[in-house]
Amino acid sequence: MVEPYAGFEPQVGEIRAVRTFRVGPGGVLYPLFSAEPWRDGPNTAQCRFAEHAAPDPDCSCGFYAYADEASAGEYAQARYVLAVVSCWGRVVAGSRGVRAEHARIDGLWVSPAVPAQLAASVRSRYRTAGFYDDRAALLHACLPTRLDCYDDSDPGRVNRVRWWRALLVAVAVAAGALPASWIGDVPAGRALLAVAVAGLLARAFVFGRRPAADLASRRRSLLYLALSAWLITPLAGAAGVLLRLPLVQVSSLGLLQRRALLREARRFPARIG
Repeated sequence: MVEPYAGFEPQVGEIRAVRTFRVGPGGVLYPLFSAEPWRDGPNTAQCRFAEHAAPDPDCSCGFYAYADEASAGEYAQARYVLAVVSCWGRVVAGSRGVRAEHARIDGLWVSPAVPAQLAASVRSRYRTAGFYDDRAALLHACLPTRLDCYDDSDPGRVNRVRWWRALLVAVAVAAGALPASWIGDVPAGRALLAVAVAGLLARAFVFGRRPAADLASRRRSLLYLALSAWLITPLAGAAGVLLRLPLVQVSSLGLLQRRALLREARRFPARIG
């Protein structure tokens, strides 16, 4: 059964979706944010926070899987391990993927960056899963299911969105670095600033309303909030400099965290627990 969500109509049968894993000692596959290993064959989710069936629409429990490779690629581990899983039972569907009660690994690609002995251990542990030499072969043989509620996306579009987002950040940072007095010298400068801030806040609201466990959306929401604050602080005069210090600190911490996550994704076997 699939819970109605984002305009999706319930359907019968298994749903195939894409996800990634950490490769632990002995070739055991673990989720990115849990120390509960996946078994070969069917797996059943249980909520760690409350006594209800998983997944619950008002909770973050359940097995996560994504609509496509691009969505799963938000996580650095997808550069090294990519899987197609079948999901069934109670399923909550969203715009970028699903949360499921039951899941099974159907196909798996492991990067050559993973030590050969560790990759061989993965193969011996997950005998019912198909193993593929490259990602394209995996996604062709184990074609993910397209649901009506998914956002239409393709790798080219995803890359264009990322470039536009990077350009937006660069423009906003540059505009926020201009002296506050310049805003008044530009015709309708304050109106343009108000429109820009309103647009950024609207984007932050949209991404902030997505499920709590959608970390990529949370990061984007925080990014747009930070850019809004960056544009507004010059209006506070000298105090604006002090107000910007926390933004610079948070941005620096975010970059350091991202570097740490990338470094952790390249660790084989992964540290579990």
